[in-house]
Amino acid sequence: MADGNFKADHIRQSTGDKDVWLSPGSSMLPHREEYTEFLRAAENIKTKAPCKNSFRAIENTLLYAKTCDINGIVAIACLRHECFAPGSVADLYRGEQQKNVDWVLLQSLKYSNMDPEQGLLFFYDIACQYSVHFQRRIGHWLPVGLDTDFAIGQFHVHGHKEKCLFRFSSMFIPQSGVVIGEILESLWANLNAVTPAMRTATLAHRAEMLDNHICDSNHKKALNIVRMLCKRYVLAHKRAADAEDTRDEIAERVGAKNIVAWTDAVVEAESTRYIDLSVMDIYGMSASYEDHLAVPAEDEPLNGEYQWI
Repeated sequence: MADGNFKADHIRQSTGDKDVWLSPGSSMLPHREEYTEFLRAAENIKTKAPCKNSFRAIENTLLYAKTCDINGIVAIACLRHECFAPGSVADLYRGEQQKNVDWVLLQSLKYSNMDPEQGLLFFYDIACQYSVHFQRRIGHWLPVGLDTDFAIGQFHVHGHKEKCLFRFSSMFIPQSGVVIGEILESLWANLNAVTPAMRTATLAHRAEMLDNHICDSNHKKALNIVRMLCKRYVLAHKRAADAEDTRDEIAERVGAKNIVAWTDAVVEAESTRYIDLSVMDIYGMSASYEDHLAVPAEDEPLNGEYQWI
């Protein structure tokens, strides 16, 4: 997943040209010259948001950036292991632009040695907008044969239109597993304890501090991953049993014929969602309050009582 942190800003220093970079681009932050060159050459495609979401943090940060040469950072983290991806933490100069996210995503694919056959499920708070011209912007930079799907974290997706819930929530994406998609929020909480000390440091010293603290976070995740997996296995086993009980109860109420019809519709939608996301809109049913109270019998056809929107 990708996310920006606007608390990791930096106040412009008068002696910035005297910085001594000991190991630029060798850890979490990229080489500044390569990153700057990519931003200059990147195509800036203005995309109108498909939905009217209520996130204004990106625009608001520009109002308080007059004394800063860096507004914050953007990073990529693995949702499975909850670790920062190597080489995929970059500075933000004019808010959180698409080209900044493009860079860190490409860096994470490069340095994580990802097999294209695995496929990529990319979580981003505004994935509905980011994914529109994704292939046009960086499709030629992606590994050959890599299939990319997009999702929005469970916290942010409910601030979008209802259609975004069906199209981008991981609950409706096949083989995505049970993930919240907001791991960077908790990683930012730990990192923000040291961001005030980096605000007035030199750019070189700031980069070294970021590298050290982010690598330390990954190291702690690696040490505790066995205990975390054991704990989550027990929790997943319990929740799976509860979900099966709920499923059986619902299936008994709605009837076998409706279950078969809905299953066929869902399988067809999931098999074509990579071509046309609008097929996922079948998850949104419009029904009156009385329709919800009167559950159709097993042998009774739908007859328009439940209509797909």
